Amino acid sequence: MCMPSSPGPGKTGHPASSQARSNSSGVKSLRSAVLFGTLLRQQSQLPVLSALNAQCFSMQKSFLSLFCLLLFAALLAPQSGFGKLVDRNVAIVNGDTITLQEVNELAKPYFDQIRANAPPDKVAEDMAKARRLVLERLIEKRLVTQEALKHNFKVSDEELERALQQLVSDRNLNHEEFQKELAAMGMSEKRYRGEVRDQILSSKVINAELRSRILITDEQIRARHHSRAGAAATAPAANSYQLQQIGVTWGLPGRNGTVLTREQAREKAEELREEALSGTSFTDLARKHSDLPSAEDGGTLGSLSLEEMAGPIREAVAKLEPGGISGLVEQEPSFLIFKRLGSAEGQNDVQAEERLSGMPGPEEKERIRQELYKEELDRQYDQWMKTLRSKAYIKIF
Repeated sequence: MCMPSSPGPGKTGHPASSQARSNSSGVKSLRSAVLFGTLLRQQSQLPVLSALNAQCFSMQKSFLSLFCLLLFAALLAPQSGFGKLVDRNVAIVNGDTITLQEVNELAKPYFDQIRANAPPDKVAEDMAKARRLVLERLIEKRLVTQEALKHNFKVSDEELERALQQLVSDRNLNHEEFQKELAAMGMSEKRYRGEVRDQILSSKVINAELRSRILITDEQIRARHHSRAGAAATAPAANSYQLQQIGVTWGLPGRNGTVLTREQAREKAEELREEALSGTSFTDLARKHSDLPSAEDGGTLGSLSLEEMAGPIREAVAKLEPGGISGLVEQEPSFLIFKRLGSAEGQNDVQAEERLSGMPGPEEKERIRQELYKEELDRQYDQWMKTLRSKAYIKIF
């Protein structure tokens, strides 16, 4: 693997390469999962749009979405295949080395997805892209960890134990079961503890350097709220469908980090569909149980024409009357359920409280606050990382 980096001013091997810049969007998508310690369930919303669905098959988009599953998908990935490789350094970050084995271990889940889904003539190219993005992730992680140590941030044994206990609890396992799962995945407890410690350390420095500076005002929330209300007031086209979706994923960590089999995912999706048919709010079910990014918005997809939908989804949605709920639609790696909303229902379901006052209701206000907060955190992180890189010695071999 050869990834040359263009030297920057005064620093041989400085990472001012076009490759680093072109990878910025991919790296940005995994920051919350890796550096902020948050598991994002970013299955792409490409099952709906046929154009994006085609991009999925070329793997230009899908492995970027998979990037956000690093904590458990990558940490718990079997590693037996890579232990036989001759290891070597692939990058140096201020004197800290990154090895080929590190990159390959972390990239293995994405390699598996690419081998399973990409056309044969795209496998090598897409695996190279995945490897480069993983390397960028490791470089950023090194820089953040170095910054934490420079400012004397530490993680006590008590903090580490609390975090480990919480992670085990979140996965509904006792300690013995969790250790068995680690062993089954070929993951040592020592390495796992080290990764969690790094997560806590990174969170501390990011709290100090970035989060403490961010303040989201009511005026910002009101402005975002009004911009959405205006968009929602625009009448949809006559042949458009206002849709919500719920997705249950298999083969990848889902909402609580659990990896379901295909049959388990089907059973869960059927249970959720039955609840929706019995009158349970589709919006609430999506927010609580969907593995797709649209879960945060209650499964809302907005207005789509049949021509924009992938074939199996188009067939399922075209039959629906307003208020109707589809059967299960299998779109690897998820089982999908769709609800068609009427024009008024689609607007009211998302914007009901927004039309009553200058500010949204409490729940929507908090969602908008978190959304603006994440956007500002990303913006400040970009600037902060740019500063760290400008001061760092980084050489990619």
